[in-house]
Amino acid sequence: MPLVKMGPMLRTAIAGKRAVAAVNIIDFNSARAVIDCAQDLGVPVIAQVSVKTVRHWGARPVANWVRTLAEDADIDVALHLDHCTDEHVIRTCIDAGWTAVMFDGSSLPFAENLERSVAIYHTTQAAGVSLECEIGAIGGVEDDKVVSEGSERLADYDECIAFAAAMPEMGVFAPAIGTAHGFYNGEPRIDYDLLQRVAEGTGLPIALHGGTGLSDEQFTTCIARGCAKVNLSTMHKRDFIEGFGAPFRQAPPPTEPLPYIASQYDAMKSSLVPFLSLFSLGRRVAV
Repeated sequence: MPLVKMGPMLRTAIAGKRAVAAVNIIDFNSARAVIDCAQDLGVPVIAQVSVKTVRHWGARPVANWVRTLAEDADIDVALHLDHCTDEHVIRTCIDAGWTAVMFDGSSLPFAENLERSVAIYHTTQAAGVSLECEIGAIGGVEDDKVVSEGSERLADYDECIAFAAAMPEMGVFAPAIGTAHGFYNGEPRIDYDLLQRVAEGTGLPIALHGGTGLSDEQFTTCIARGCAKVNLSTMHKRDFIEGFGAPFRQAPPPTEPLPYIASQYDAMKSSLVPFLSLFSLGRRVAV
C-alpha cells in the first residue's frame, strides 16, 4: 500500500481505544524488521526516524526504503520525522515524500514555540502531511536532545488547549506527562489525570514518548486515557546492536556478512511482537 498520513491513522486508532507503535528505524534492515512485524500481526505502524539518521542517509533514500516496503505490504504505514528543531530538515523530508513530521519547540518559551509550530502547521497542511508538536520537557536523552534529571517539566493544561485551538488538525500532540526517553533509572511517575484532561480538552491523539521500559499496565492505562502513538526507540537500537553482534559468539563465527544481518533482523522483529500486538490488538502475542 502507499504510505499514509499519520493523523487519520491515529484518529482511527484512538476511536477504538488502540494505539500505533512508532519505532525509530536506523537503516533498511531495521525498517524491514518493523514493517514485516506489523505485516505479520496485521496492524498499522509508524516508521519513525531521528534527525541524526536523516542527516546520515538522506531524506530521499529513507523515504524510498520505507515506501518500497510499504507498497509490498497490506497494512497502513506512515513515515515520520522525530524530534526536529530544524525547519530546513522538515521541509526536506516533506519534499522527499514523508507523510508526517515533528517540530519540537518544547525548549523554547511558550509563545515562540506556538508561533513557530503554527507556521510549520500551515506548511504541513498545505502539503498534506501530518504534524506532531510538543509542550513541556520530557526527561532523558533522545539523540542530541538532553533533559537532565530534575529539569523535566509537565505540560501546562492551558497551554495545551491554546496549541490545539491554533492547530485543530494537528496529527498528534506530545505533552510531557512524566515519561522519559531512554532506559528508566526508577519508576516513571506518569500523570494519568493530566494525560486524560489534555486528550479530552484538545480532542487530539496524544503521543507517548519514552515507551521503552514501561509495563503493560502503564501502556494500557495511557492508551485508555488518550495515547494513540507509542514511541519505541531505545529498545530497538539496543536490539539493532546486540542482534548484529550475536553471531560473533558462535564457534567459529560466520565469515561472511549475511548471517549477522539476518540475526539483527530476527532480534529486532521478534522483540517488537509483544509491543505492536499489545498496542493495536489490546493483548500480547507470544513470539
